Amino acid sequence: MLRTVLIAALVLLALYLSMGLRVTRIQNMRKRAASYEEVSSPLGQAIKDFVAVAGGVYLGLMALAEFLKVPVPITANLWGTTLDPIALFAVCLAIIVPVLPFGKGRF
Repeated sequence: MLRTVLIAALVLLALYLSMGLRVTRIQNMRKRAASYEEVSSPLGQAIKDFVAVAGGVYLGLMALAEFLKVPVPITANLWGTTLDPIALFAVCLAIIVPVLPFGKGRF
């Protein structure tokens, strides 16, 4: 029980840090390109970016698995919860993306 709570807390902390890095990056980009048009909030933009990255990775991995005919399990049991392993991997990669030293707009 304590292990599950600790793991859930670590996952939420990683998600919080990932969103914080995304919000900071978006705020810095907006400061550089000040415009007079209506813009969404940095948190909304960070969430949209997170979902786009996770969705893109998921679709890419699914297409690759289908193309290569790699047998991927439909579900995986992780800490008593049934999950799609490719979706879990895509979300984990989307959390890590802002920390990686390459990619768009490092400040």
